[in-house]
Amino acid sequence: MSGEKAIIPKMADIIGKVINKLYNSKMNSVRLLKISIFLAAAAAIAYEVLGAGTLVNLLGASVYYFSLTIGIFLAALGIGGWLSAKIKNNLFGKLIILESAVAFLGGSLNALIFGGYVFIFEIFRGFKFNSVFNFLLGLGSFELIFGIFALMLIFIVGVLVGFELPLFSRIFAEKDSLNDALGKVFFWDYAGSLAISVVLPIILLPIFGFIKTSFFVGGLNIVAAVLLILIMKKEKIAVAPVLWLTLTIVFIFNLIGFLKSNDIEMFLEKKQYGNREIIYNHQSPYQRLTFVKDQLSGKVSLYLSGGRQFESGQWDENYHQSFVQPAMSLPPLKEEILILGGGDGLALREILKYPAVKKITLVDIDPAIVQAAKELDFMKKLNNESFLDSRVNVIAEDAFKFLEENRGKKYDAIFIDFPDPTDDSLARLYSKEFYLMLANVMKFNSTAVVQSANYLGLVQQIIMKTAQSAGLYALPYHSFYYDVIDQNFGFTLLSKREAVKSDFIGFSEAMFGNVPVVESDGAELKINTLFRPIIHKAYGDVFVSHYIESLPQEKFFSQFNISPETIRKQFLDLFYKENKLK
Repeated sequence: MSGEKAIIPKMADIIGKVINKLYNSKMNSVRLLKISIFLAAAAAIAYEVLGAGTLVNLLGASVYYFSLTIGIFLAALGIGGWLSAKIKNNLFGKLIILESAVAFLGGSLNALIFGGYVFIFEIFRGFKFNSVFNFLLGLGSFELIFGIFALMLIFIVGVLVGFELPLFSRIFAEKDSLNDALGKVFFWDYAGSLAISVVLPIILLPIFGFIKTSFFVGGLNIVAAVLLILIMKKEKIAVAPVLWLTLTIVFIFNLIGFLKSNDIEMFLEKKQYGNREIIYNHQSPYQRLTFVKDQLSGKVSLYLSGGRQFESGQWDENYHQSFVQPAMSLPPLKEEILILGGGDGLALREILKYPAVKKITLVDIDPAIVQAAKELDFMKKLNNESFLDSRVNVIAEDAFKFLEENRGKKYDAIFIDFPDPTDDSLARLYSKEFYLMLANVMKFNSTAVVQSANYLGLVQQIIMKTAQSAGLYALPYHSFYYDVIDQNFGFTLLSKREAVKSDFIGFSEAMFGNVPVVESDGAELKINTLFRPIIHKAYGDVFVSHYIESLPQEKFFSQFNISPETIRKQFLDLFYKENKLK
């Protein structure tokens, strides 16, 4: 902390020298104004993207929340532009105050949204319920409150940003003809938007993550405001001390937020996951990786952007053995294996137990999760250092693209271990086009297994229908141990020749037990395609799913005044019917 305190005066000294250099330079007011417009526009687009991206991480449904955020932000811009007409004088001073307000609220936007999300979780955990229905009704109400809070923050930032362009245009018009002024203002506004659209996803987010990037972008507004002060000084316009004071306070706030953003993230994530220890976290270009450890049980869990991917112990063994063993037990022997996803190495661990295996190709789009699985001691222990096996070849590539580029290659068994299809971007990995390419890398006697969310839930039923439309046979099964709440794992075995239950000697009863299935009248069961993605809509409420998964099962049960058996029965009565699949 002492080192960070020392940074503040150093940064202030550097900024002061830069300001003096700019003031004494030959750069005229018009050029400074153009740079200010450029920076303010870049920040505006960044807040829009960062707000939408955070909502997608927390709530899924990428197209929906991006569309909603853009619509609300644009409407707010219009309101801000309309209100700007009420500002009649002292344009420079009021624009500087406005930039300071945008830097303050926009810089902290992502921390506020994530903080609100965690705060909602924390408050809700304090309630106890007498029924599952009341629990879900209450959780849905809290989700609505969070959604309104997050979108209201984005709306307020949009209103503030909406003031900028009209005020910049009026200032510019004082220095040029109106026609030329508008053209130049719009040019530099669009140039700033383009620049941040490129820099944000390629550089800022992969390096800083959402919260730190948000504070960094707040700095752009501060610089834009400083440039306006320089213009005032060059044009001999008095600069009120309150402007310097406001900018200084906002600068210190954003700098501290930037420097402490990792601590902010750690604090919020610890609260999000029920005060369990955060033993590793990382923001990759694709997702946020968070490993947590429960101090009482010692169990380690991996969360990707809030969704649980595994929990060590019985959960891990039940899932991955059920995922791998049935397909590997079918003749002929499986020598060449393809794994799509599965960067944690846990499915790989199970496959390597079969001595007939000669080569395994693992394709995962995110090298960060593979690196964590290779290098973190607790992960190496969980996956038995499976990545060190000479038979394993890891390729960091999008699975869709890999299948597209390797149509001629054939594999004996394929294991597809993607995250659940919670948004449009993941839906493509469950599309008809994907399964058509999958069929191209399968031999006539090959098998492929798809992680399919809940057993015979709507997601698995759509997977089956979509794969069948691609000419593949689809056989659903569930994990060896079945729990409707915590271990309701569904898998779909795909093949070019029909596989039946009797093929799985020693597995049939465990896999095809008569467990309940999700209620459906069949109306939702359409084929999922690239251009008509529908599977993410069948997944259900991501907020509810993330909340239930954010705690160990025993802590989840402690929110009820009824027994775990009664909780399970009420879940079944609300959402499930008897399994009549033959």
